[in-house]
Amino acid sequence: MMPPMTQEAAWLDKAERRFGEFSIPGLSSFLAGMNAVVGVLSLIRPDFPGQLSLEPLLIRQGQLWRLVTFLFIPPQTGPLWLLFYLIMLYGAMRALESHWGEFRFTVFWAAGAAATSAAALFFGGSLSNVPLNMSVFLAFARLFPDFEVMILFVLPVKVRWLALIAWLMTALSVLAGGLGDRVATLAGLSNYLLFFGPGHWQDLRFAWRRWRAGL
Repeated sequence: MMPPMTQEAAWLDKAERRFGEFSIPGLSSFLAGMNAVVGVLSLIRPDFPGQLSLEPLLIRQGQLWRLVTFLFIPPQTGPLWLLFYLIMLYGAMRALESHWGEFRFTVFWAAGAAATSAAALFFGGSLSNVPLNMSVFLAFARLFPDFEVMILFVLPVKVRWLALIAWLMTALSVLAGGLGDRVATLAGLSNYLLFFGPGHWQDLRFAWRRWRAGL
């Protein structure tokens, strides 16, 4: 069977040969660690994430750090759900980094981050990193669909079913949400489409041919 990355994004082979030295070592650990730090500080000071968020107006006034620091803001929730989120985020990112290698994971993350920042600056609205983090989970589910996640550390569920729920929520956000929701979702998932779009298209064509053939 053809390896998933060869099927989904063969163009990366050429890019890695030319630009592989620009990968960021340990990116998954750094991102998860920064999310943990900001998450803990947010429990102490709920207003803290506001100093890091992606606010185009403030960026144009010179607060350029927001182009990066918005990536470190986890959902504002209680300690237990924060812990579950951090475990899921780190596990998915670490699995992708191990499977792809540092360069390809760097490209995947950087593409989504750059698209989100560019969309915020272009449309002039504040965007979150939720769709970008969703793309990490969806990529993990695409590559490891039978991996089991322990919901609330008790109930085992395969990530393929969680990914289906995530796709339904994403479709709802695009179809029923406002302009900001649509822009954030499409920008945050642009890296997923870049990597996996060709593979999904092949899957649809194959399913169509089977249906036409009555299989």
